[in-house]
Amino acid sequence: MSREVVSPPVQKMSHNRRYRVNMVHEDFGGDKWNGQNKMAKRENKAYEEPDLYGEDDDEEDPAACNIEESPNGDFKLALHVPKSFYGGLIGLKGSTKRRIEEETRTEIYVPRHNEISNDILIRAKQRSHVCGALRQIRHIITSLRKRMKPTHFLAVALNSGEVKDRFVELKKSILEAQLPGIDEELFISERSIHLTLGVYVLLDDDERKKALDELEACRPLLADLNTPFDIKVKGLEIMNDDPSSTRVLYGRVESSGLQKFADQCLAHFQTTGLCATDNNQRESIKLHMTLMNNRYRKEAMKSGDSFDAREILKRFGDFDFGTAKCQAVHLCVLKSRGEDEFYKITGSLEF
Repeated sequence: MSREVVSPPVQKMSHNRRYRVNMVHEDFGGDKWNGQNKMAKRENKAYEEPDLYGEDDDEEDPAACNIEESPNGDFKLALHVPKSFYGGLIGLKGSTKRRIEEETRTEIYVPRHNEISNDILIRAKQRSHVCGALRQIRHIITSLRKRMKPTHFLAVALNSGEVKDRFVELKKSILEAQLPGIDEELFISERSIHLTLGVYVLLDDDERKKALDELEACRPLLADLNTPFDIKVKGLEIMNDDPSSTRVLYGRVESSGLQKFADQCLAHFQTTGLCATDNNQRESIKLHMTLMNNRYRKEAMKSGDSFDAREILKRFGDFDFGTAKCQAVHLCVLKSRGEDEFYKITGSLEF
């Protein structure tokens, strides 16, 4: 056994006090932790804060390419941030903004709400400090976006042709059956039938334009797929395990080509920072055509938070809605109505 273990070195202190110095193997940083090394002269070094804002990873964010150097040698970055995030970035009495400035050695200007500009201005003596502030701001925005409700969604419209006609037929049959707790308000409008391929939080015109640009960037994904996509809708299912307490009833969708495109599109948008929380937590899109949803009921007309779908599934579980062609994906505004009673369309990717 090493003598350093059974008879460790002793450090003399004031008032005749002596303390044992615990040795740590050099592989575990013994030199750093003990402040002495057998092969080196002992030093009393002050603690140094590691540089968290070095240049090794400052190019990860595309916005870093827009950092400008001023004639006096300072660096600045004008970063577009929707006004909805200003409160979170400033913090209570400016505490969050001050913390970022102190930690990254920057000056940050956040426009007032009545200003036209949506650009936050970051200034610093070093480029790496601007990048450090940029990373912290991005992190806060991502965190805030996760708490916000979705504003837009990608949709495939099924509100025409055979699928729509068969839905109207099914709806009529279910209502004529006069099943307990089932009323017309539970049904989606035949003018709004769709498939959802993703949900997003888009807070201003710039973010909506970016989302459309990202949707267009998905066009190359169609190269190896046969378009327009063939869609078959047949059979009924529920989102939960208990048909006696159902919130959502939907039609099963089969379309291998659309499923592949939807999953690839999801993976692409997950890199943009625009996705709602639900989209960031999934690996695949569940293709389904919502038919009935308890949330469609008006607040005053609600009877509980679910409906009994047992008899519907028993009588109509194998209902065939027919087929449809998918020739476009639309970016739509949630809880909206356009001129044709479908959702308001912000833009589209047409095949």
